[in-house]
Amino acid sequence: MSLAEAATAHVAPLANLLPPNARLLVQAGAGDGELARHYHALYPASCLLVVDPEAAGAQRARAYAERVYQADLDTAGQGLYQQLTWADAWIFDTTLEQFAQPARVLAQLRQVIQYDACVVARIANGAHWQAPEQPARHQLEIGAMVALFEDNGFRVVNGILLNPGPLPADVETALRLQALRTGVAPEPLLEAAQPSHYLIKAMPA
Repeated sequence: MSLAEAATAHVAPLANLLPPNARLLVQAGAGDGELARHYHALYPASCLLVVDPEAAGAQRARAYAERVYQADLDTAGQGLYQQLTWADAWIFDTTLEQFAQPARVLAQLRQVIQYDACVVARIANGAHWQAPEQPARHQLEIGAMVALFEDNGFRVVNGILLNPGPLPADVETALRLQALRTGVAPEPLLEAAQPSHYLIKAMPA
C-alpha cells in the first residue's frame, strides 16, 4: 500500500459507519475534506457542519462543508450543543483524543443527541503509533476508548481495526526485545501494536 493509499484508507470504512442519507453530520475539527466528498458522492442531499476552534481550520472547512462554526467544543457551553440536537451523527476523525477534556465533550453531546443518532470516531493507537505533526493529548488504549464512551452515556455498537500494513521492522524488533526482557510472549504485543487507528461507532445507551 502506498503512502497516499494509507492516508485515505480510513475514508470508506468510516463513511460506512455513518447513517445513510443523513440530514446533518457534525464533524469536530476540520479535516482534509476527503470524508465529506466521499459521503456527498453517495448522498448528495446531506449537509455537513464542521466545528473548529481555529480560524485557519474553519476557513479550510468552507471548501467542502455546507456550514462551519468556529468554536471550541472543549469549552463550549450547552447552548452550542443544543443548536445541533437534530444531527444524525457526530464525527471525530482523530480529534477526540486531541481535546483537553474528551469526557466533557462526550457528556455535553450525550445531553442533546437523539436516541437514534450516533457518534463515529477514528482514534489513533497512540501507544504504538505517533503522528509527528500533531501528537495526541491522550494516548488511549482500546479499553480506555470503550470506557470513555460508556462512562459518558454511550454504548459502543461497532469497532474496526485499521491496519495500514506490516509493522515497521524496527518496531517489530523493539517489541520482540521487550517481550524477551519481560518474559512474555511477543504475539500479544505485536497484535496490540498492529492497528494504526480504531474506528468506533457509539450510540446513546
